[in-house]
Amino acid sequence: MAVIDVKCFQCGKSFKVKGEFAGKKGKCPVCGKVIAIPDPSKKNEDVLGVNTEMADSEIRAVARQVAMGPGQREAKKRGFFARLFGKKK
Repeated sequence: MAVIDVKCFQCGKSFKVKGEFAGKKGKCPVCGKVIAIPDPSKKNEDVLGVNTEMADSEIRAVARQVAMGPGQREAKKRGFFARLFGKKK
């Protein structure tokens, strides 16, 4: 039976999954985030639904949106001095 290597993009934990779960979704055993289990017989682009020719910054932005889930916004980052001296915007 085939074994598939899977990595959770939320917590970074790597683990192995039985081949019978290829192409399905499951929860990460560490953080509980739902992840897609790749199917080795298909292209990664088909499984992930993401163009693999994207720049690293675009890939990080897409991963951040997926990890945050629908309806959540990313908090605005405060400047260095605002964080240092406790001033709020």
